[in-house]
Amino acid sequence: MYQRLTVPTEQGYQADGLMAIERLGRLEDVIDRLMKEYNQTQEALERLGAQGKEKTATYKQLWANKLSLRELLTRLGCL
Repeated sequence: MYQRLTVPTEQGYQADGLMAIERLGRLEDVIDRLMKEYNQTQEALERLGAQGKEKTATYKQLWANKLSLRELLTRLGCL
């Protein structure tokens, strides 16, 4: 279950250092994987596009995946 580790203050945030660092590290690992998947998806779309395969089911699925990944990364402040 999710439990917030930070408390917003007028000066920024306060947190229990070790637990917050652990969670931040895990979050950054997730962001790294999402960015890698986003870039790989973009590259695959470019390859298929160069082959004229924009109307294939694979291309459409990759496009939908790219949009979902972009939305997640945008909400996380990474794009």
